[in-house]
Amino acid sequence: MMHTTPASWMTRTSRQLRATITVFAAALLALAAPAIALGQDFQKVEGRIADEIPAVPFVGYAYGFIWIAVLAYVVYVARGLGRVQSEMDELRRKLDGAARR
Repeated sequence: MMHTTPASWMTRTSRQLRATITVFAAALLALAAPAIALGQDFQKVEGRIADEIPAVPFVGYAYGFIWIAVLAYVVYVARGLGRVQSEMDELRRKLDGAARR
């Protein structure tokens, strides 16, 4: 027979309660979404339609942001790899020194 401590029982109960609340909230949201959508009325737009905003600058900014983010990530990974490589070299020197003794 498995013995459980009060702390582990409380943790398990707490996780089950959180999972139950999460499922209940998701179900409530799924049931409420169509009702909210049906409660809205269609309103025809009268008059002149507003000018459209050109997409070219926004697409350019998005691509620029993505490339800068990718470049920053590559630099971050390269610096970490360099740091690990130097630690490995130092460890090899220490091991060689210990093996010679």
